[in-house]
Amino acid sequence: MARSTTQCGALLLGVLAMALSNAQEPTLVRLSDAVGDTVDLAERDSFHLFPNTVGFDHAVILALPGPELFAEVALAAGADSNGHVFFRIMPTELERIRFLIGNREYVARQQPDSSTAQALASFWQEIEGHPRQSLGGGSVPVRNTTLEADNASASNREQMHSSAWKNRYNYTLHGTTIGSAAGGCVGSLAGIEQVSAGGGNYGGDWCVESPPVYAVNHPVFWGVSCGLTVLGSTAGYVMGAERDRATLPSPTKRNESTDWRTGCAVGAAVPGALLGIWAGYMYTLLHNRVTGWIENDPKGLTVLPGAFTGLCIAVEVVTIGYRLGRDIDRNKALKAEAKRRALGRSPRTEGK
Repeated sequence: MARSTTQCGALLLGVLAMALSNAQEPTLVRLSDAVGDTVDLAERDSFHLFPNTVGFDHAVILALPGPELFAEVALAAGADSNGHVFFRIMPTELERIRFLIGNREYVARQQPDSSTAQALASFWQEIEGHPRQSLGGGSVPVRNTTLEADNASASNREQMHSSAWKNRYNYTLHGTTIGSAAGGCVGSLAGIEQVSAGGGNYGGDWCVESPPVYAVNHPVFWGVSCGLTVLGSTAGYVMGAERDRATLPSPTKRNESTDWRTGCAVGAAVPGALLGIWAGYMYTLLHNRVTGWIENDPKGLTVLPGAFTGLCIAVEVVTIGYRLGRDIDRNKALKAEAKRRALGRSPRTEGK
């Protein structure tokens, strides 16, 4: 009887121990429908999460009894010998992370505000400033919080800054091309007048008629040409700046090559140059009224707006080629990442 009681007591203690152990197991926290429960590298870059963690690969949020919340960040190969780092977060900080994910466009529009950007940077420094080696362990050596974190932040800021000017470049180029084309054409029509109808046979038996003669009103021509070019560039820049403020930067993904973007840009140079030359030639026909010549422009400087338009068109074509190649490089990188995850490989074990 005593033996049976002892066995029952031991069994009961074992069950209680198992229940207590299960109660202490962390549970995975779902962040949102857009992200799910795992933040991968692309989502980290898109939503600006954990910006100071060197070697970020992916992250999950764990809830412990208490309640306690921890962010477990898996590090890429070579980033840290431990492979993981933990950050303790408060429930209010979790809600703020969810807000950043759920309101990406609103957060992006607030980025140019220095006070907002500084507050967001302080928020992440507070979270990432005290990394741990485990859920119950001590702090990680200063590797993740001092110089390397500062360098990572500077690198992120530089990358975001260059990405934030993407639409400014594109729209300014479009505006300059349209403005220079319109300026050259309108300037030619408004600032060049015919002073002689030509005619009169010369050339002996061939009876060739002399071409008509034109004169350029330089203030009107250059004022209209340059004015419309500057107006187009300014309008393009303003539209691009507005677009940049409304969208998040898209930094280059990890393991994203540059082969296609380089090749497509180089390949687009030849058709771009041919199209630019054709545009300059068509402008020259309009400029000289097809058969005439301009008597007070001996050096032919008034063809410069057409040449500039041709140059802009060539740059546009090369830029289009670059973008097509960039999209191919990005899609290849995303497919490789999806394949790696489908095979259950991590960057640390890949290649071994």
